[in-house]
Amino acid sequence: MLCKTTGSCRVEECAPGQDLRRTVVLQRWEEGDELEVVERGCTHPEKTNRTMSYRTGTQIITLTEAVCGSDLCNQPSPGQVSTFPRSRYLECASCASSDLSCERGWDKTLQCRNPGEQCLDVVTHQSLEGEPQPSPGDERHSRGCGNLPGCPGPTGFHNNHTFHFLRCCNTTKCNGGPGLGNPSYTIRGCATPSWCQGLPVAEAFSLTHLNVSCCTGNGCNHPALVTQPHTGGAPLPGPAHLSLFVTLLMTARLWGDTFLCT
Repeated sequence: MLCKTTGSCRVEECAPGQDLRRTVVLQRWEEGDELEVVERGCTHPEKTNRTMSYRTGTQIITLTEAVCGSDLCNQPSPGQVSTFPRSRYLECASCASSDLSCERGWDKTLQCRNPGEQCLDVVTHQSLEGEPQPSPGDERHSRGCGNLPGCPGPTGFHNNHTFHFLRCCNTTKCNGGPGLGNPSYTIRGCATPSWCQGLPVAEAFSLTHLNVSCCTGNGCNHPALVTQPHTGGAPLPGPAHLSLFVTLLMTARLWGDTFLCT
């Protein structure tokens, strides 16, 4: 079932490689007023259920994505009325860069609405192509509740000109307070040979103490297989797309906003 945000729905065959059906719900709650936007469609088989909620100004924003595997399993139920969850579970600190509350240290309390949710601390650090150095405005923060892939953290991943970092914890307001001092992050994925030299990565994102290791072969950067990786220097010979194993020892610029749908 394919449904756009306008509310119109139609039955559509999923494209090859998109074996799951998904339902994405955006809810905004503000002083008793509720707004909900729903979109339905197909997605790739690696997708899992995920949620995220955070405060910005006087609003609470909740993002939910649910996936299923059978035909038309994501079609809306007749007469179904969705309401903002009223249950209360783990208590977390919450803020967002959209109102600069994270940057100003104005954390508020947010009660998680679903069992199994954890406290989240997320950053998106973006470097636009052609810019010599990232500016503070290129970093987006959010703290709140959720259940995202990669939890428990910390973990991170790279997408084009963006680094995403995620930390999860499951005790009261464990995501509050100042950011971590000098944590180490491991990021695994694919890379071109130039990225294996490490210097373009360090310059693009103002990173320090960067350790880049590359290898060739399917799954060669799996944690269970990485024992004594090739470190730094020139890239290994092989195809243009190499597996990348990066350890980032960050001295600053951590945690921020993220996208629920990837």
